[in-house]
Amino acid sequence: MRFWRQTLLALCGSALISACREAEPAYRGAHLQVAALSPEQTAQVVLAAIGGAFHIDDPTLRVLIDPIWLPRAEGLTGGDSMPASVLKAIRSLQLVGGTCHVPVTKTHEPLVCRADRFGYVARVSQPFQLGPDSVQMYLVVQQYAVPGGPAAEWIRLERAYHLVRRGSGWRAVREARLITPN
Repeated sequence: MRFWRQTLLALCGSALISACREAEPAYRGAHLQVAALSPEQTAQVVLAAIGGAFHIDDPTLRVLIDPIWLPRAEGLTGGDSMPASVLKAIRSLQLVGGTCHVPVTKTHEPLVCRADRFGYVARVSQPFQLGPDSVQMYLVVQQYAVPGGPAAEWIRLERAYHLVRRGSGWRAVREARLITPN
C-alpha cells in the first residue's frame, strides 16, 4: 500500500511540474489569442508595425518580408509559415519589395538578399488580440545588402507594437523595445 501511495504522489508531482512548465507565458503574445483578421487586415497591421519602426513615406526605404511568423518563444528559431493569402496581401503593399529570410542566429557575415536595392528585412509575429479594435504585433528587422553591392552593417532590432484600427487602416500607438534577438 505504501508503494502505491508513493508512486501516486510521484506521478501527481510530475503532472503538476509538467502543467506548471506548460503554463509559463509565451515571450511574444503572452496570454493573448491570435487575432482573427482577414489577410488584407493582417497586411495593414504589418504595414502599421513597419510604420512604427520607419518613416514609411520615405521613397528610399525598401523592406522585404520574411515569410515565416516569429515564434511565440524567445529567439528566432521556429515559427510557422505565413499562409499564402497573407503573404500575397503583404507583398501587394507598395512598401514591400519581396521576401528574404532573417537568419535565426548572429553571424559575422552580412545578410545579403536578392533585391533591386539595399534595405531591411522584416519578420513579424501573428497579430495578437488586445481588444475589439486593437492588436499587439512583434517586429524584428535586420538590415541587408544586395549581391555585388556594399556590405551591410549588422543591424537587428525587435519591437512590440500596440496597434489600433483607424477607419480601414491601423496605426501604431505604443512601442516597446525588446532585447535584440540572437
